[in-house]
Amino acid sequence: DLKKKLGLEDEMDTDSLCNLLLTTYLRGAFVIFMTRSFDSLGGGPKEESRLVPVLDTLQHTTGTPNVYLTYDSVGDCVQVFAADGLRKADELVLRYHKDMPNEVFGTRFGFIPGEAKSLRMLLEETNNMLFPTVEL
Repeated sequence: DLKKKLGLEDEMDTDSLCNLLLTTYLRGAFVIFMTRSFDSLGGGPKEESRLVPVLDTLQHTTGTPNVYLTYDSVGDCVQVFAADGLRKADELVLRYHKDMPNEVFGTRFGFIPGEAKSLRMLLEETNNMLFPTVEL
């Protein structure tokens, strides 16, 4: 029984179960899209986000990237080029959105490059909608 596998109450009706599963799967899909999609791809369409299999596994660097992207509009594909001097064991790294504000970067990717504060602390300081300040 699906309810038992998921550790849910036996009393949960089918509609509630369907709503819970739909919400869970939609949230998962949203997180995947937000954390693994690319907005601009080296000259590609700027107004579209797209998932690029394998490319989303490259890590972020605050230093110099050793991988560069270009967008081939004729073939509608992304081309990945290695920087000069790349060695066999080097990890492939690129820079995610260097001009994105820290609070946006943090909520999108789950970390803030070079920031010692937690994402929550940064949001508390910069986002009154999520963390309103109340004066008595």
